[in-house]
Amino acid sequence: MAFFTEDYFRNISNRIPISEQREYTTRDGKLPLNTIFDVFLSYNINDITVVKGIYYYLKRKGLKVYLDCITDPDMKRSETDKQTANRIRTRLLHSKSLLYAQSPKAGQSNWMPWELGIIDGHVHKCYIMPVTKDATPVTPRREYLSLYPYIQPSAFDKDIMSIYTEKDGKTEITDFVREVRNN
Repeated sequence: MAFFTEDYFRNISNRIPISEQREYTTRDGKLPLNTIFDVFLSYNINDITVVKGIYYYLKRKGLKVYLDCITDPDMKRSETDKQTANRIRTRLLHSKSLLYAQSPKAGQSNWMPWELGIIDGHVHKCYIMPVTKDATPVTPRREYLSLYPYIQPSAFDKDIMSIYTEKDGKTEITDFVREVRNN
């Protein structure tokens, strides 16, 4: 299986013009709590530059994406409490799917397994995106991650994200999310 590298998404993040970044922040910042999202991005804060690249990629594909530091910029990671958990849970319950950015540091996150569990229990549409320095698989260390479909580059075009499931094979991510939208 092929995987995306951290550099691939870091480069996307670095190539997005500041004006476009501001546009996303202005448009998506402080959206009402009942806003419906196509994708909730679950990640470890140490991977923020990489995850912003994933966010920009998905936004350019026309998907409505939740990324906490953009959608809820007033949330302070150093001051999490019950209100923070309630806000994240509300955002999760208003999301149609979850992309779990599986990096070597993802296993250190206390939030990611909780977020995955909420979406899996709510809409059953979770997918794993292994993101590593050298495009090698991340050892899950959490066996339950192998239950979910994986995102990988298309064999024909490395700039296309495909969802791989044992049942259906590969589906381009926007087609997969459209299917989620219709269910």
